[in-house]
Parts: sequence; C-alpha cells; structure tokens
Amino acid sequence: MNRTLTTLLCLGWFTFLYAVSPTRTLPVVYVSIDNNLMPTDKETQLPASVYIDSILPEFPASGSATSPIRATIKGRGNWTWNGFDKKPYKIKFDKKQNILGMPKNRHWNLMACADDWLGFLKMPAGFAISKAVGLRWTPRMQPVELVMNGQYMGLYFLTEHVRIGTHRVNIQEQENYETQSDSITGGWLVEIDNYQSEGNVAFQEGNGQYVMVSLHEPDTLSAEQRNYIHNQLNTLNNALYDHNSELPAILDIREAAKFYLVQEIMEDCESYHGSCYLYKDRDSLGIADPWKFGPVWDFGNAYDRHAERWIYDGPTWPQYWIAQLATWPEFQTAVKEEWWIYCHTMTDSVRTEIQEMAARIEAAARNDAKVWRNTANYRDNSDMASRLNDFLNRYNWRLNWLHAQWGEGIRPLTWDTGTTDADEQQATKILRNGQILIRRGGHTYNIQGCLAQ
Repeated sequence: MNRTLTTLLCLGWFTFLYAVSPTRTLPVVYVSIDNNLMPTDKETQLPASVYIDSILPEFPASGSATSPIRATIKGRGNWTWNGFDKKPYKIKFDKKQNILGMPKNRHWNLMACADDWLGFLKMPAGFAISKAVGLRWTPRMQPVELVMNGQYMGLYFLTEHVRIGTHRVNIQEQENYETQSDSITGGWLVEIDNYQSEGNVAFQEGNGQYVMVSLHEPDTLSAEQRNYIHNQLNTLNNALYDHNSELPAILDIREAAKFYLVQEIMEDCESYHGSCYLYKDRDSLGIADPWKFGPVWDFGNAYDRHAERWIYDGPTWPQYWIAQLATWPEFQTAVKEEWWIYCHTMTDSVRTEIQEMAARIEAAARNDAKVWRNTANYRDNSDMASRLNDFLNRYNWRLNWLHAQWGEGIRPLTWDTGTTDADEQQATKILRNGQILIRRGGHTYNIQGCLAQ
C-alpha cells in the first residue's frame, strides 16, 4: 500500500471516530498525549495529560479540563494488543491518584475487552466471583468511556494494575538487588505466562510440560534472589508430584481452592496457562509463608470451549500444575467446602451484579460498536440484552454441571473472615433469631444467596 492511500485511509478512519461522542452514562477518561502521538508498542511510555470526568455523583473528578494530571501511557497485553484494532493501555500517573472511588496508586490499566463476545461481561463476572469466594485481593475496576487525543475510543474498563501495594497484593515489598537471606524470602509476585521474555524462570513440570514464569516484583534480581526463586518454584513443582511431601506448608491450599473455583465457574481453560499469578510474603519467626494463587486476571477465553469437562481435561491450551493439584485430597476437600459456601450464598448475588453491570454499560456498548464494528476480529456487543442472556445461559449451565459433579459440596465446620477490609471479607456465619445469615464483602445474605433486609 502506498503512502498516499495509507494517509487517506487514516484520515477517513479518524473522521469516523470523530463522528461518535461519549454517551456520558459512564465516567469519561480524557487522555491527551504530548505531540498528539498514539501508543504503538508496549515499551515506549508516552508523556500525557489525563482528566477523568466522573459524571456520577458518587465519584469526584480526577483533574479537570484546565488542570489535567500528568502521566505516561503505553500499550499492554499480548493477544489483546496484537489481535485487535481496539487496543488496551497502561497509564502511570506521576503521583498517586484516587480514581473513581478506588484506592490511591500510580498504576492503572485501560482494558479494551475487545476479545469478549459476551457483552464485555467476562471480566466483571470473573472479578465478581473472585470477590464472592473471598480471594485476598481482587482488582477493582470501573467501566468508562475513553477519549484519546480528542477521538472517542468507546467502552473501556479502568482497572487496578496487578502489583504489590497496601491496597493490592498486600505483602512486604522486596528491594531490587537484595542479597540478605531473610529479606529475599518474600515480596514475590510472579506469573505463569509462557511468553518468552528476558528474565523468565523456566522449569519442567512433573508431567514433562515446559513452563515459563515471569517475575514481576522485584523486577531486577541479584544472584541470590534469582537462585532463591529458581529453588522455590522447583520445590513447589516437585512437591506437587510427591504426595508424601509437605505441600500445604509450601502452597496455601485454601487460597488455591478459591482461585480454582473461580476458574471452573468461568470455564476458563486458559487460566493456568497465562496471566496466572502467584505471590509469596516474607518468612517470619522461622515460619515459611506459603505461595498463594491470585489475583485472578484474564478471562478472555472463558466459556469459549463450552465443554462438560474440568478445565484441565483436554484443555485448548496446556494447563500447568492444576491437574496434579486436583489429585490432592486436601485440595479436593477445600474446593468442595468453598463450593458449598458459593452455592448457598453467592450464586444469585453474582448473577444480580452481572445484570446491573450490563445495564450500566448498555449505552456505551452500542456506541463502542459504532466505532469498532468494521475492525479486526471485532466482537459485536451492541445488543446487550441478547449478550446478557447468552452470558447468563453459560453461567447457569456451568453451575448446573458443577453441581452434578460436586453436589452441594461439603459444609465447612467453621468460616473465618481472616481479613479486616470489608471489601475483601470471606464468608462469616451469623445467627439471628435462629436464621442463618451470611456476611461477605460488606453485605448480608440469607442462605439462598439473596440480600437480607
């Protein structure tokens, strides 16, 4: 294609973008990149100014049109970056910001969800289930409309970036180039992602599969840190394949069960292949802190296979560790206990949350279709009523299949909150006039999972 034709096509595309304006039913994120540039890769951080018009009365604006907030922006993602014209982005503010009711931080993602054919509802649903089962941290997010360099870009989800922090993965941070033996035992955030990149830790799983793990924090390692993380991951890998090992001392079985339950409900057969996070805090008083699965992240392939099988049974992509972990009786029991809690307290509340999200984003989803309908790998979500119906059919289908496998699960002997943050509470049983109520995530439910008055 010659330069003249390319220029004409670009001008025509920009004119099309300008023809669509925000619905203003959602907060609007305005990003103005210096020199009117656009992100073209995932490495170059472009200086920019950001202003967030909250629209909604419950959230204050961040910056203003005349006093925007300085930040940088770049591309993010793998398939979502390379396979779609509608791109995801990462924003890094110069200073920490409270954004749309979410705790202060510098690091945020603008998720395009261009790969979601179920009404942009996969990620909200996965996060809702994660909160419902009580994983220690689930990324917060808010649906927004994005305007970049004056061009309307459609519906996005402003989402907390996965990183160590007081209101995110809440473990003690580890310094880069740390060498002290007691300090290198914790502050680890890693990801099974299987994209070849510099600094990956590679090892062979017990069944012969080759696994690669990216190290997110710390991001620059000393020889001592690299030796430690190699040894830790190999120790965990070997323990999984040895039923005489002390696996529960190495891996938090309860947290692993919660993480797994989210993936099975979402029928995400890529969940242990990529975007699969684990973290570890520092050892204390001679007691090793076990590795924990989480937080949940990518649900782009959820419900795509639509198979009445476990997610590790003939998956579309290799699922690392989980098939072997499922052979452990302690893990099976923990999963069935978490399933009992979910069945009796959360199925309806999650369903309601998804319906409310669909209503919130309906107008913006129609606008999004006007912008991106004729682009690469486009998923049509303009009819939100139809897409919501499709999503709920998949959700209900999966719950029914899991119920056929696990029945009612196993009722836990005790339910312990383990946290103080109301947004991150696990289930707590309450007795009121002989009625069983469930306290979770700052709300009270009856045994059928309906909000109690």
